Amino acid sequence: MRRCTRCGSEINDKAKVCPVCGMPVDEERAHLRRMVVIMLVAVIVVAALLVLRSRQLSAGADGLAVPVSTVGIVSMYPLM
Repeated sequence: MRRCTRCGSEINDKAKVCPVCGMPVDEERAHLRRMVVIMLVAVIVVAALLVLRSRQLSAGADGLAVPVSTVGIVSMYPLM
């Protein structure tokens, strides 16, 4: 037995519609599939943004760190 997403009543596994509100079970399954897909896409986007942000921070930290011994060389030969 499972529960209807619209009204919360119990639905038999073989039923095609909810006995209380009449919501089709196929529509309920499609709704659940859509929600799972949306959640997966959101997780992938957030993970990608975190990876990009991490790379930007590590690249920015590398660009700011200048060894003391190269300070005179950098001023003599400017980067182009």
